[in-house]
Amino acid sequence: MRSEVIWGKWYTPIVRVLIHLVFWVLVSSLYYLTFRRLGGNYMWVFVAKDLIVTTSLFYSANWLVSRWISKGKVGPILLFFLLSYCWWLTITYITCYLLKDIVPVSDERIYKYVDFFIKDGYFGMYNLKKLPSVIPDFLLLISIPLTPKLVKLLLQDANQMLILETSKTNLELEKAKLERDNLSMELQILKSQISPHFLFNTLNSIYQLSEKKDENTSETIMQLSNMLRYMLYQTNDDKIHIEKEIQFLHDYLNLVQIRFGQGVKLNYEIMEINEPYKIVPLILLPFIENAIKHGPDRSRINAWINLSLVLEEGVLKFEVTNGINRDSKKAAGGGIGLQNVKRRLELWYRDRYTLDISEGPSSHAVFLSIQL
Repeated sequence: MRSEVIWGKWYTPIVRVLIHLVFWVLVSSLYYLTFRRLGGNYMWVFVAKDLIVTTSLFYSANWLVSRWISKGKVGPILLFFLLSYCWWLTITYITCYLLKDIVPVSDERIYKYVDFFIKDGYFGMYNLKKLPSVIPDFLLLISIPLTPKLVKLLLQDANQMLILETSKTNLELEKAKLERDNLSMELQILKSQISPHFLFNTLNSIYQLSEKKDENTSETIMQLSNMLRYMLYQTNDDKIHIEKEIQFLHDYLNLVQIRFGQGVKLNYEIMEINEPYKIVPLILLPFIENAIKHGPDRSRINAWINLSLVLEEGVLKFEVTNGINRDSKKAAGGGIGLQNVKRRLELWYRDRYTLDISEGPSSHAVFLSIQL
């Protein structure tokens, strides 16, 4: 399965066996051509000797070197080559030692070859003076056949790492997409909570006006209709131009003024902004609703609301303060609006906003700063 993933479906077990057979035929031919120069009847002994050495190293590299490569260990790989050299010298020495009394002197070339390896004993083969003669044979007879195997292992490991990294990247992309979808869903849920919450408060205001048979009831209903049209058709985008949001606040404050009349001191200073800044729709409304809920809705005694909105160098500064009659009954339930707006601020602006909510003995204050 691992080979199929790395090399493709064409690399079947049968193809693998055929490739190995062709490879060993080529290696045997290399050894034959190399030792043919020695001549004699014992040439095939050295061909078999090097085939044994190469085969043992070739297949041991499959599970030894591959592990080291995957772990990025260079030292063990170099040690493997050093031990391969020692293994080749050892088998060569043993072979020559066994042939020393068998090879006739008449086979001059092969006799000299055998004598070269055994005349100084086993450790004599490691003599630095012999390196110029031994190393070329080692590189030709052992290293060259091993090279395809090592290259294959490197390619396998590189391919496997690429597959793992690709899988990891795909998983991260899927995770990011899922988080983005979840975030989008959460924002839609939060946005959907605003309309019912606003509608509940406004209808409650209209109900109170109708109870009093106030002449402003019809005007209030018309204003509510315009505001609902805005909420339905102009707040679907993630952000809107700030002047539209300000116009909505103006309409809402007019509705509040109609509802409470002169019984509540409502002072607001909203800067006229013509710059193309955008803001998350309905992000400011809950703070005004909260001021009404805990101010004039709770008690008309000491009921006042002050509101200011300015834009300075791309920073929106919004402040709402209201009077509170602590002796009156506290408003029951609710709290959805503030929880909602805090979550929306965190999702949209994160470290680009500050929100400070404080209470005094007879007042409540909210200061919001947003880097647009």
